[in-house]
Amino acid sequence: MGHTGTVWSIAYSPDGQHIISGSTDSTIRIWDAKTGAAVGNPLKGHGGRVRSVAYSPDGQRIISGSSDSTIRIWGAETGVAVGEPLEGHAYTVQSTTYSPDGQHIVSGSNDQTVRMWDAFQHLSVQPSSSNLMRAGFCAKPGRDGWIRDSDGCFLYWVPRDCRTGLHSPALLTIPLTSCHRSVSLDFDDIAFGTSWAQIFRVAPS
Repeated sequence: MGHTGTVWSIAYSPDGQHIISGSTDSTIRIWDAKTGAAVGNPLKGHGGRVRSVAYSPDGQRIISGSSDSTIRIWGAETGVAVGEPLEGHAYTVQSTTYSPDGQHIVSGSNDQTVRMWDAFQHLSVQPSSSNLMRAGFCAKPGRDGWIRDSDGCFLYWVPRDCRTGLHSPALLTIPLTSCHRSVSLDFDDIAFGTSWAQIFRVAPS
């Protein structure tokens, strides 16, 4: 099964393994570049024709622009919409692309404007830990204090009294105006998955 409407836009993944396509049937599809077979189910969420599609530079996300005047961000592996639609254009979003560093999204619309968006500000979840360490992106803690990856899984927890001053350059840092002074997070020895339990040590009796 393929699209049921005209295909308006296509793009290769950065590694050349997949192709994405956007169609007037309001869906995005992912294809195996070697076999031409559809990968997973259509990406559904737009309320209008999908006019443009693009991959993020790291291949982890897909963006799409639609005649519903919105831009959507999708997990490239999961095919699930990430965060809320980017809203601001008054008419059809004709073109979308990522900046080379992956930190911004640029869109062009029939409303005769070009908009630049923070690629992570509008997400309900933040970049995965592997991307965080490789590209310098940084997540912010949720209301419960947990930092989560792009799939919503727990990464680490930030104490309540350290949350309000956090900002995100290359590392999460508590600024000098904080009573805690300067505190950075070092990911060199971070324990992932079930290995987190290995960090506990029994106190000497």
